[in-house]
Parts: sequence; C-alpha cells; structure tokens
Amino acid sequence: MNLNNIKTKFFLIFTAISIIPILIITKISYNSYTNLVSKQISLIASNTVSSSVERLDNILLDIGRITSSFQQYSVETYNWATGNTVADELKKFSNPSANVSDYDLYISRKHMNFIFKNLVSSYNYLNGIYIFTPGGYNITYTNRNDLKPDYKPFNDDWYKNTVENNGILYASDFSKKNFLIHETDSIFFSRALYDYQTLEFLGVILLDCSIDIFKGLDKDLVPNSTNIYVINEDGKIIFDNTMAQIGQQLSDDIYTKTKEQSEGNFSSDNKQLLTVFKSLPNYKWKVVASISINELSKQFEPTKKLILYISITCAIIFVILSFILSKHLTKPITELSTIMSKNVSHKLVTTKKYLKRNDEIGVLYNEYNNMINEINTFIKESYQNRLITLDSQMKALEAQINSHFLYNTLESINSIAEIEEVESIAIISKALGDMFRYAIKTKSELVSLNEELAHVNNYLEIQKIRYDNKFSYTFDIEENLKNEKILKLILQPIVENSLYHGLEHKRDHGELKIRGFSENNLIFLEVSDNGLGASPEQVEEINNLLNQEPKITDLGRRDKQSIGIKNIHSRIQLYYGNDYGLTFESRENLGTKVTIRIPKL
Repeated sequence: MNLNNIKTKFFLIFTAISIIPILIITKISYNSYTNLVSKQISLIASNTVSSSVERLDNILLDIGRITSSFQQYSVETYNWATGNTVADELKKFSNPSANVSDYDLYISRKHMNFIFKNLVSSYNYLNGIYIFTPGGYNITYTNRNDLKPDYKPFNDDWYKNTVENNGILYASDFSKKNFLIHETDSIFFSRALYDYQTLEFLGVILLDCSIDIFKGLDKDLVPNSTNIYVINEDGKIIFDNTMAQIGQQLSDDIYTKTKEQSEGNFSSDNKQLLTVFKSLPNYKWKVVASISINELSKQFEPTKKLILYISITCAIIFVILSFILSKHLTKPITELSTIMSKNVSHKLVTTKKYLKRNDEIGVLYNEYNNMINEINTFIKESYQNRLITLDSQMKALEAQINSHFLYNTLESINSIAEIEEVESIAIISKALGDMFRYAIKTKSELVSLNEELAHVNNYLEIQKIRYDNKFSYTFDIEENLKNEKILKLILQPIVENSLYHGLEHKRDHGELKIRGFSENNLIFLEVSDNGLGASPEQVEEINNLLNQEPKITDLGRRDKQSIGIKNIHSRIQLYYGNDYGLTFESRENLGTKVTIRIPKL
C-alpha cells in the first residue's frame, strides 16, 4: 500500500472515521465486561471461602460443644439410677493415689458407653473418643482404632498444650498418630475437662477424626479451577481439596501475604491466580482458596468473543465501504497520475478524458499539458546543479586542506635546513614527495586504509624531525580493516590538529595514538593524544561547529571556517551521509580524542 497515493489517503481517512469509533466503543464495552467478570470472579471466590469457613466453623462448633459439655452428660439414662454425671464418674479417677479397681473402671466405661456410641454414630467423621484421667486411666470408645496398650500421654506435647490451654480446644495437624494401634492419618481435637463447681481437673478428652471432617468444604468450588486449603497459624496445610499437599507448608509467598491479616485477597502469577483467605472466627486456622482466573474466565469467553466478532464484522463492512468510496472519488486523479508516469519522455498527454469537466478534475487535466515541460526542465536543472555543487565543494575542501598542509610542511623544511645540514632534510623531502603524490591522486575519492595510514606515517615522520622527537606515536589497527576503502585525506588533518593544538606546547614528552576497529558493519578511527586538551567551553564550541550544516556561498566554496576537523566532518557527511562524521572529546590538561565514524563499503 502506497501511503502517498491519494486513493490510499482517502481510504485511510474514511477507514479511520469509521473504525476509530468502533474501536473506542469496543474497548469500552470489552473493558466494562472484563471488569464485571473480574468482580464476579472475586465475588465467587469470596463466597466460596465464606461458605467453606462457615461449614468448617459449624463443624468446629460441634466439636467444641461435644468436648465442653461432655462432663455434664448424665449417666442415669442407662438404668443405673445413680443420678451421676460424667464429671462425677471422672472424679473417681482424678487422684493418682486413689485405689481404683478394674471393676470400677469397667463400670464407668459401661456408664459412658452409650454416650460414646451415640456421638460416634451421630458424626461419621469421628474415629473414636478417648478420655485420659490424671490418675493414668483411660476410658475410650472406638470402632476403628484403639489406643496402644499402656499408653500414657502425660509427656506428649499435645497433652501438655491441651492442659496449658485451660479448657480451650486444641487441634492437631493431619498426620499419623503414634499412640494408636493403626497409625493412620487423622486429626484430633482435645480439651481439658474441669468440674464446673469445684474447677477440679478431671482429665483430657480427645476426639480423633478422619479426613471426612472436611468433607463438603469444596462443595461450591468450580471444578479444575480452585484449590482450597485449611492452614494453621504456622502455615502448615491441614487440608487441601486435592489431598496432595496435606501436611506440607503453604508457599512462602501466599503465607507471607495472609499471615498478618484475618481476611483479604490478592493476585499473583501476573494476575492469573486470585487468592482469597479468611480466618475462622474462634480459631487460629485460615481457609485459603487459590482460583485460576483463566479457568473461571473461560465461562465468560463466549460473550467476550461475541463482542469482538460484532466489532470485527462492523469494521470489515466499513473497510469495504471505505475502499469503494475512495476508489470512486480518486479514479480521475489516479488515471491522471498513471498518464503522468508514462510521460517520462516529455510527451504530452493525448487523452481527452475529463477535459470537459468543470470541477477541479477538469482543471487538473487541462493544466497538466501546460506544466509538464516546465516540471521536467526544473527537475533536470535542479539535480544537475546539485551534483555539480557537491562535486565542486568536495574538491574545494581537499584543495584547502592540501594547500594548508603544504604551507606548514615547507615551513618545517625551511626551519630544519637552517639548523641542520644532514639527512633529516632528505627524509623530509622523500616523505613530502610521497604525500604530494598521494594528495594529487585523482583516480578515485576512495583509498585503502593502508594507503591513508602510510600518508599519515609520512606526515608524522616529518613532524618528528621538526619537533626533535618531542613526541612518539603508535598505530593500533585491526588487520581486517587495512584493505577497507575509505574517503581520502580524512585522517592526516586530525593528526595535524593533535600536534599543533595538543602536543606542540606540551612541556614533557607527548604521545599520539591512532586506533582503528570495526563494530556493527561500521569503521571507527580514533586519534587520541595526551596533550593540553581543551576547556569545556572550547569543547562545546567545537561540537556546535560540527553540528552546523555546511553553508555553500558559491560552487566549491564555503563560508569562512578554519581548516581542520570541521572540513573533514563536512566531507564525510557529503560523501557518506549525515549519520556519519566526527565526534570530539577533550579534557583540559589530560588530552583529546577525535573519532571518525564511517560505514564499511
């Protein structure tokens, strides 16, 4: 698609006018629906957790009622006519020094047997009920798992914690219990029993429960999208609906965020996972639900797709209408454009189509015949003049550089000739001759980097004699660059600047380094010295000069500028383009570095 084509522009305008409102409406509708979906997902998650918390709280309330009121149950139901309560029976065993016979223990167990049996049959998650008295006796009822013989709980942590709780319910982890004959996974709840009148410690009741106690917590979960956990205050998982992580530690990320608050929600995994948590009202447990937003969002995907399908259908219809309308309006202009493109040989249009129209189209067709010759002439003259100007300017720049150097070199030869009468003059003369031969080569604007370096080396040999070896120089050039073609006479003037402005007035020994390397199909040539450098104001002035475009006042001539890095910068930009040229860096009393940046050819 040609963006300069008027038909394309009309098409884009009509399309934009029709499509932009559709996009705005679609975006608003889609975002509104997405926000509604997010709120629904959060509501579902909160309701799920709240329902689970309520169910679990009811279960724990049942456990609490059983354990707290157990000692108040009357045993007279069993036709013993004693009028005793469970607490009365337990008092018999509260004193470790009391003389209790096996028959007494048998009778008490029998008195309580109906209560035990009724409770176990009423709650299908109860594995058994165990009472441990201070006297070391135990009264149990179970239809699944008995205590190990002679088991005494007094030194176990759970027993100590239960007694220390002073009547508050204690809950264990879901794990194997080593005091039961069959060490199966279960969770138990225990509470210390006291006489309500005398507050005498009567023992500890323990209710051992199976995993079925948590049955129904995941009743309202969306399948395959929600994981629900019950964790204790340490972040240990007591229950999870997949049954795969029970007994493990909740992930640090989730536990850290849920630890300090009683309830809340947060997103993780780039907002793909919503976690909702809530504490139980009377316990240190939390219910945590992690919900996959992607999975839940799938339920709402059809509506989202419907919104997009409607928008896309409307957009396609408007695009087709925009194309038809733009083609109809621009057909005459397109035909005129086609005719103009065929008349590159300066032949006038011969068609008479649309010439009789009275609108702008007719004017365009009639005026075209009168304008084509002038346009072609203007284009021809403009391009030719531009090429002449550029060629002349580049030759003028070279001439300025060559003449300037000739003057300085001859001055050096003259000075040496007055002082010395030895071979130094011969060395200078040969080097100078090589330089002149190199400078006047006109076969091509391009030379190899090796040739340019040889030219610089001749120049530096002359200057070393002139300055009586006041400075030394080194070349550090990558081997693969030495045969690369570069623009002629762009390196020596920069070296000359380094000598005259950096090293000439330096009191101690000067060092000059010329480095060449390639990077990303570019050639970099660095000329650096340890000379006097330039002040920040001078650096800014030079950089401003480099950023100015060359000003042409006549063919091959520029405004008055100093010969040096600006000339080189102008030549490089005229030849390679404005993306290339010089960069200047300098620090006062530390030295200067000039970098040439040109492309590989």
